[in-house]
Amino acid sequence: MYLKKFKFHRPGSLNEALELLSNTENGALKAGGTDLLVEMKKGLRSHSDLISLTGIDELKEVRDDNESVYMGAGLTHSEILNSELINKYFPAFTEAVLQIGSEQVRNTGTLGGNLCTAAACCDSAPVLIALGADVEMVNKAGTETVALKDFFVFNRKTVLKKDQILTRVRVKKMPPETGVHFEKFGLRGGSSVAVVSVAAKVTIEGGSCRDASIVIGAVAPTPLVSYHAINAIKGCDVSEFYKKSEIIVAAGKAASEDSVPIDDVRGGAQFRRNILNILTQRAILTAMEQAKNSK
Repeated sequence: MYLKKFKFHRPGSLNEALELLSNTENGALKAGGTDLLVEMKKGLRSHSDLISLTGIDELKEVRDDNESVYMGAGLTHSEILNSELINKYFPAFTEAVLQIGSEQVRNTGTLGGNLCTAAACCDSAPVLIALGADVEMVNKAGTETVALKDFFVFNRKTVLKKDQILTRVRVKKMPPETGVHFEKFGLRGGSSVAVVSVAAKVTIEGGSCRDASIVIGAVAPTPLVSYHAINAIKGCDVSEFYKKSEIIVAAGKAASEDSVPIDDVRGGAQFRRNILNILTQRAILTAMEQAKNSK
């Protein structure tokens, strides 16, 4: 199937993009287009206007201050992988990004596009949510910031309004003795869609787990914070993780019970729960080791 005719716009500034967006009834924002153009070609979507964001420099910005790192929504996955700043502070995030699609997709697809597509199997979201990231959205009325965990409403649905553009992601730098790890299971070695994924962040203080965040992916309509898994390990003596296996086993079981997977061509619901149980244990133990070794 061929693409239907549409008007193509390539604004050079955020203000110009917002003006174009407000003046079209059936327009759509295009970043990398790795999802949008495929869906349009299949006839799943139809738009009279496409507004490309690739010419807006501020959406490519990566910078930091004393507390946080700011990543422009227009960064391609490859640009994230090549960013010394992002790699320095959030190596687990770049490990997750490396597992998105093929090299060709990573060269074109963007951070903002991956988040705004809001697929349940999104690879970038679990780690960013575990890190406590928030996102900035802009329209002609001003700027709105929400926690990334609250950005997703349902599968392929977000809080982003029709007249808003996602401009950047802010992630606070991690405190000392913190480890973060991402695990993903797919059906093949490369370019695989996640069947199950999980991100774990653990912070140690005084020999105990002071803080934790566990986020599960591809097993619910949106990436999901597993609070029961967090409660299973938070406050525990670190040495107990290795002396008493029931603690880490309980966390894996809790994450599995928090999930609400479906049966589809990539795997059944119970299969996903079983894999999630194991991946959660792996992610927590690896994050714990990283935290212990980051003194």
